Parts: sequence; structure tokens; C-alpha cells
Amino acid sequence: GPPDTAEYLQHRLHAAGATRELFTSDAIALLHEASDGKLRDIDRLATAALKSGAKRKLRQVDRGLIASIASEDGPID
Repeated sequence: GPPDTAEYLQHRLHAAGATRELFTSDAIALLHEASDGKLRDIDRLATAALKSGAKRKLRQVDRGLIASIASEDGPID
């Protein structure tokens, strides 16, 4: 569920050198829902959200940004 997605993201981000929370809890919940918990889709959506968030100079990825990325992406299979 979403806690597993949060743990997975935290592990991946920590391994990449992140020192703070980069996703809000609402963003993680939607990320889990949009990816159906599939790690490859979590990675793809999270990467796209981080890139978009960086361009927008956001401190955290929020639910709205995940929703925007997921809708641009179309249905996830």
C-alpha cells in the first residue's frame, strides 16, 4: 500500500543523496494509486515529478503535481 510506496521512495531518494522529504504524504498516496504500486511506474512518475518540480523551483512534490504528471502520462497499464 501507500506506506510501502513511501518506504520505497524514501530508500531510493536517500540512496541518491536526498536529505529531506521531497514528496508530501498526499503526493505519495496518489503516486501509489496512479502507479498501482508497480515499482517501474513509481520510478517513472516520481522522476518526472521531481524534474517538473525542480523546473518550477518547488521545495516538495505535492498531490497536484503528481496528478498533472499522471494525467499527461495517460492511463498506466
